[in-house]
Amino acid sequence: MRFFTLPLLALAGLAAAQNKATISLPQAGASIAPGEVFDFQYNTMADYGISSYNFTVWLFTSEFPSSFAPTQNFADGHFFGRYALPNYPGNPYPTNLPPPTLTMPNFDKSPGGFGAGLAEANQNCTLVVMEEYATGVGSFGLRFALAATSIIYNATSA
Repeated sequence: MRFFTLPLLALAGLAAAQNKATISLPQAGASIAPGEVFDFQYNTMADYGISSYNFTVWLFTSEFPSSFAPTQNFADGHFFGRYALPNYPGNPYPTNLPPPTLTMPNFDKSPGGFGAGLAEANQNCTLVVMEEYATGVGSFGLRFALAATSIIYNATSA
């Protein structure tokens, strides 16, 4: 029995490590309507020897950028917010907990000022999370993890 327990524990640890810096909800390919409240869950890098600090949540409505080169029109989208989950010892009592749900903006409405809305249907978008974390290995500043999942904005057909 012990012979089988060790490999199973190793696989369980590997599965847990693979779930770090991932978006669990919404699932890839989810259809989300304008104004719809949808479930959100992000799995941070936090673990023994890894401290997670803050993570930001974005929706890219334009093509996902292939680089971070400076440009005036980097991308189109929406900023959902900056959040953190408790983890010891790095960030045991964050005051900016993520909500269990987010609300999809309605992009055909003007955001105000000179901004103009644009109606879209069946639009492929990318929900993105960028997380700040640190390990016991020194780094010049915090490390960044990037997670992304595709969703469909305002799907009109299955």
